[in-house]
Amino acid sequence: MADEIHASLTLAGARHTPFVALGGAAAEHGVTLASASKAFNVAGLKGAVAVAGSAAMERLLGQLPESCHYGAGLFGVLASLAAWREGGDWLDALLAQLDHARGEFGRLLSERLPGTRYIPPEASFLAWVDCAGLGLGSDPAQVFLDRGRVALNPGLTFGAPGDGFVRVTIGTSSELLAAIVDRMAAAGTRNWELLRSAKSHRAKQAARWSLTIPHACMAA
Repeated sequence: MADEIHASLTLAGARHTPFVALGGAAAEHGVTLASASKAFNVAGLKGAVAVAGSAAMERLLGQLPESCHYGAGLFGVLASLAAWREGGDWLDALLAQLDHARGEFGRLLSERLPGTRYIPPEASFLAWVDCAGLGLGSDPAQVFLDRGRVALNPGLTFGAPGDGFVRVTIGTSSELLAAIVDRMAAAGTRNWELLRSAKSHRAKQAARWSLTIPHACMAA
């Protein structure tokens, strides 16, 4: 079962490969779930499709309860059809905006919160930021909320690999992106400066030891 509802938001330079398109066992046993919900912002209207990769899986889908076949909302069906049939130009404009936003977000982080690490996403409107270098602990999202009054998704919500990360929605205006990073910086910069100062102090101490120890050895 492959949830591919973000597939329509694949950005420039990347290519989405549907799971069932891999062939072999993926096609024989796979089902792709798709929806206009993410790309066209119609999630509340309730509508999605399940695409079988093989005749066997299509028969299996046919055995699902009737509510799965007819439970979609009427407005969800109509909105999905309108989006997929007539929304191409709108989607192109959205992808261009998201492409700009992912680059702008990276620039803002490097300028205003350089202790973070960020790899621009290849799709969608969600960005992951590694905040380990700021020294804010396992859940930096809580620190950003308490000190900067900006609400972000905690990385740990998505499992252990999210330790020290936050997830940020970048599908917004340039003004709001700047405000998000400014609030993050207000909460995290002080910690980062303290960490950098401590590292610099340790480096200077190590350098002094490296100079004094040889003289002590020679004197001995």
